[in-house]
Amino acid sequence: MKLKTFFLCITTFAILSSGAFAQNSADSTYIDASVETYTPNFEKVSPKFEQFLEQNSLSIERKTKNYYEVRYTLVMSKAQFAEFKNKLNEWNCQTITLSETTRYIPQEKNAKKTKINDLQTKINDRNESLLYTESESRRELFQDRIAEDKAKIRECENEIRELDSKNGTVVLGITLMREPTTPSETQKIKFVNMPGFEYSIFMPENPKAGISAEYYNGYMLKYLFTKGKSYVTVGAFKAVDVPQNDTLMYSDIFNFSFGQDFYSRHLGRGGRKFLNLYSGYNVGYLAYTGEKSSLKNVYVSPAIGIEIFKNNFMLFDTKMTYILPFSENLNLRGLQFAAALNFVF
Repeated sequence: MKLKTFFLCITTFAILSSGAFAQNSADSTYIDASVETYTPNFEKVSPKFEQFLEQNSLSIERKTKNYYEVRYTLVMSKAQFAEFKNKLNEWNCQTITLSETTRYIPQEKNAKKTKINDLQTKINDRNESLLYTESESRRELFQDRIAEDKAKIRECENEIRELDSKNGTVVLGITLMREPTTPSETQKIKFVNMPGFEYSIFMPENPKAGISAEYYNGYMLKYLFTKGKSYVTVGAFKAVDVPQNDTLMYSDIFNFSFGQDFYSRHLGRGGRKFLNLYSGYNVGYLAYTGEKSSLKNVYVSPAIGIEIFKNNFMLFDTKMTYILPFSENLNLRGLQFAAALNFVF
C-alpha cells in the first residue's frame, strides 16, 4: 500500500511538473522588436495608425510626437504584431529597419535579482561602515550612496514586475516618419556598378549658320554609380548636315556631364519594373569644334524621363532634357532626346 501511494505521488508530481514546464516554455519568452518606417502620406497614415492601436486596445508604454515623426513603445500579441506588419504594407509605408529578438524572461529576472542582491550587499556594507564613521562628510556620502542603491533596487523590482506582464508578448518600438526629403543618417546611399551607353539626338532651338546645325547625333558612355540614381556621361555629338561653305559652324560637340534622377513619391518611387517616371538634372562641360572654330562651354539641363524596363541586372530608359549653355545661349540651347541601356557589371 505504501509503495502504491509512493508511485501515485511520483506520477502526480511528474504530471504537474510537465504542465508547469510546458507553461513555462510557452510563456517564458517575449519578442523585443523595433521598426523604423516612413510614408509619403504621413497625415493620412498617422490617424490610421492611431485607429489600429485603439481598435486592438494596445498597451502604450511611451509616445512622443513632433512634426517629423511619431514614436511609440507598444505591447501586443504575436498575432497583432503580424497584422501590424501587414498594415504597414497596406499603408504603403517604406521600412528602413526591422529587428526581432527573442528575450528569455527567467534569465532577465535572474539577472535583475542578482543585481538586487549585489546592491543589498553594498547597502549592508555601507550601513556597517556608518557605525564606525565619525566624519560627518563621510557619513553623508554613505547615506547618499545607500539612497541611490535603494532607488536602483526599486527600479529592478519594477522591471521584474514588468517582465512578468510580458510573457508571450511582443514589445515593439515603432518610429513612423514623414518621407525624408533631404539626406540624413537614415538614408543610406546604395552604390551600384552599371556601365552602359546612350544614344542622343540634340536639336538646337534656334540653329544659325556659322554656329549650330539643325540637329546632332550623340553617342555617350553612361556610368550609373548609385541606385538613386547618379551617373556620369562621356561622349560626343556629331552634326548631321554641315554646309561645305560654312567653315565656322560647330560640327562636333564633346560632352562630359554629371547627372542625378529622382523618382516621384506619388508614383511608387521607382519600385516598378516598367514605366517609372522620373525627373532630374545634368551639369556638364561642352567643347565645340568646327573646321575653323572652337568654343568651350558649360551647361545645365533639367530632365524628365521614363524607365521603360528594369530589373536586378539591367536598366533601359528614355529621357528628354533641355540644354542651357552659358555661352551662345540663343543658338546653342535646345532639346536633347536620349535612350540609354545600362547593365550590372
